[in-house]
Amino acid sequence: MVFLVLCIGAFPCTSSCSEDNELWLFISSYEEIDITVQDLAFFLVTHGYDARPNGSYVTVKLSDDETLYLTPNGAIPRLADLWASPPASSGMNTVIPAGAVQKDAVYSKTTNREFVDAIDERLILPAASPGMRYSGSQRLAEMGRGLGYNVKYMYDPDGEDKRGTIWVMVEDPDNQGTWLAVDSYDGALSGNEYYAAQYSFEDIGYLDSINPTWRLA
Repeated sequence: MVFLVLCIGAFPCTSSCSEDNELWLFISSYEEIDITVQDLAFFLVTHGYDARPNGSYVTVKLSDDETLYLTPNGAIPRLADLWASPPASSGMNTVIPAGAVQKDAVYSKTTNREFVDAIDERLILPAASPGMRYSGSQRLAEMGRGLGYNVKYMYDPDGEDKRGTIWVMVEDPDNQGTWLAVDSYDGALSGNEYYAAQYSFEDIGYLDSINPTWRLA
């Protein structure tokens, strides 16, 4: 194990904020290239965590019954990656189909005020607490698709101090080919910068292939 000194940025607190941060600091203080899911779970248990292996990831239950998920990090810094929801990468095909992920795509912004108002009324916001945009974007996309909208994810790996920024695009059904950018916390985004991103895709699972170093949810 190699000890690392890592400065952790401040995140808005929830009821289990302290435990989340302690776990993040702990796994950020070690590296082990060959660690397995079973090894990771055992290591966490020996340090007082309620951890269990579960397929391709480890579940960790906190004192307030919140469950977090960890995946071994291999040669990437940190012992593991931290997720707020079960990672979908284990069932993901490692070969990305042609066109599944678009690079540097630019989308036309809708000018349909009725559509914008409908999104504000029909989507339940915020979809997640501040700082939880990964899981929040998933919930937002699920809500949009449940309402019959065409939805895509937009991802900028350089946003938010290199932790990455993710939001969703919802297509205007009355003006196909035009879109509304929506954030899981702030709602509709009017800035033109949100209509272009390094990556866009329909399946959140492709995020692993695009940027495997970003896992903090």
